[in-house]
Amino acid sequence: MVRTSAPEDAYTAEPFVPGRGGLPALRKAAAECRGCPLHRDATQTVFGDGSKDARVMLVGEQPGDQEDRQGKPFVGPAGKFAGPGP
Repeated sequence: MVRTSAPEDAYTAEPFVPGRGGLPALRKAAAECRGCPLHRDATQTVFGDGSKDARVMLVGEQPGDQEDRQGKPFVGPAGKFAGPGP
């Protein structure tokens, strides 16, 4: 096992993932996760939104500044639908 100076230096969320508890436990774990350096500059977790029974799920990269401020996914430029060109 590699020793690191901080949990995020290992780049693994495994120690923070709950064994059970469903989405509420995952949401709480995400807010407390220190598995990578993303938490250093973030103000809050952008966990996700929508129905737990949805047939389709969109997964984005790390949240942008607007997502971080609002705590909701795809509210910034990445969430804008450009539509067909001219």
